[in-house]
Amino acid sequence: MHTLLFDTLQDSAVRDLAWVIASPGLLQPDYPDYQGCVVDDAWCAQELNRAVEWLGALDRAPLALHQFIAARPTRRLGHYFETLIAFWLTHTADTEIIATNLQVQDQERTRGEYDVIFRNANAEVCHWEAAIKFYLQVDVSAEQKAFIGPGTRDRLDLKLSRVFNHQLLLGQTMAGQHALPPHIKLDKAQAFIKGYLFYHASSQVNIEIQGVSPAHLRGWWARHSLEDIPKNSTESRWIILPRLGWLAPARVEGNTQMMDEAELGSHLTLHFESNSDAVLIFEMKRSATGCYQEISRGFVVCKNWPNIERIN
Repeated sequence: MHTLLFDTLQDSAVRDLAWVIASPGLLQPDYPDYQGCVVDDAWCAQELNRAVEWLGALDRAPLALHQFIAARPTRRLGHYFETLIAFWLTHTADTEIIATNLQVQDQERTRGEYDVIFRNANAEVCHWEAAIKFYLQVDVSAEQKAFIGPGTRDRLDLKLSRVFNHQLLLGQTMAGQHALPPHIKLDKAQAFIKGYLFYHASSQVNIEIQGVSPAHLRGWWARHSLEDIPKNSTESRWIILPRLGWLAPARVEGNTQMMDEAELGSHLTLHFESNSDAVLIFEMKRSATGCYQEISRGFVVCKNWPNIERIN
């Protein structure tokens, strides 16, 4: 990612917007099954270069972004991710958003949804299926099915199968074509999928995952009280952020209340006494400017995870 850019941006929403553009995608664009159907990192890097000055100006005066987000309130990270994409494309030169979250109905049954449809600078009408995903590797395998969501109700291979075999094909169905605005015909459909894959804290394996970009973002996971939480520095402190704070690398002011290792352990013990939900924690270190910046992130899961609700 563009580290120097993130070092200069102060506003949290602008940092999230920059992350949406700059972060590496989860998927490998030249994987045989995905060729032509994935928004690749090279294109995003090109768009980021075009947007650097705009992001800097927006960071100094972020009201327009804040109002855009406030007009679309949500607690769901996926919806927040889509809102940031919409703001980005709305403010991209020679780009016109045609529709967002457009449902496809077939005989009063919802067949799917177009996340975003827009006309690009080449006058192509594009459909993006957008997703922000976090998966944990449950066994050491190069297969996509080894990665499941922290709540165990989602799995990487199942998600991608639906994206490529259903969502991106909506425009080829009669119902999908009828749902489009008048005189609109899709020229291309692509997946815009970003996020993290989390590997067991003790894992030293570095293998290529089928269809996954080698540049994908990584974190760790560990079972509470059974396995040590990784720590990169004796000066590390910990923080737990709300779900909408999971995008850009975490950064908080130096006077923010942080947890040391003992306080983190007590907090997690109290949590898992009555709750099996995984907890995403951020390892933070004080920077030269006095603020705390993220140096790693990982999920702490309950002792019997993933058997809380295994997927077949």
